Amino acid sequence: MLSPPDLRRVLPGVPRVAVSGPWYRAVAFDDLLGPPPGAPAGSTTQPLWPGTARRGGARFTPKQTSATPSFDSLYVAEDEMTPLLEVTRVLRPPGSGVRLHFRPLVLITVVGALADVVDFTDSGIQSQTGTNLMELTGSWEIAQADYLAGRGPMPPTQMLAQAAYDVGDISALRYPSTKNLAGGIALVIFPGRLIAGQSRLDVFNVPGGRLTRRLP
Repeated sequence: MLSPPDLRRVLPGVPRVAVSGPWYRAVAFDDLLGPPPGAPAGSTTQPLWPGTARRGGARFTPKQTSATPSFDSLYVAEDEMTPLLEVTRVLRPPGSGVRLHFRPLVLITVVGALADVVDFTDSGIQSQTGTNLMELTGSWEIAQADYLAGRGPMPPTQMLAQAAYDVGDISALRYPSTKNLAGGIALVIFPGRLIAGQSRLDVFNVPGGRLTRRLP
């Protein structure tokens, strides 16, 4: 991976793509029984709440601490199975007969479109930013723990996402799933970088359904 200054220099010039849904998001049932943590009194359920990842850190989201800033991020996938495998943190080989155990989850369909997406499934984009498939899909948890303890650098994928967020006009990164090896593709979306009229996310529901949300 290029250094953060080099990433911030290179990323504004890499090709962008526009992508459209549907996408899929798995949310714990318990998290949909009320408003998200820290929401003002009287707030409604937010199925597209983007604050979860920064509370504990994620592949493309630094953990927010008093010394480490972070940003809102929303993870979705292009197929129905990938978010279930990602949320349960299970690596399931193709054709595996292993039976999985899930806590109660709600699978949400998200419709809409995104502009200004950087596609890291593209080997050319990987080369421009000095990364590769192994680095994008490698373990990040130990590196995060070392970074927060002052023993090492930020995980490469978090460093990449932070630089992309800092650029200011990148709305999302598209990347290969580490859990769905049968071609699963996911996106990390930066809600703070979505521009109305160019990008839009909606929870798909029947008319009158109670679970709704739109971004931005």
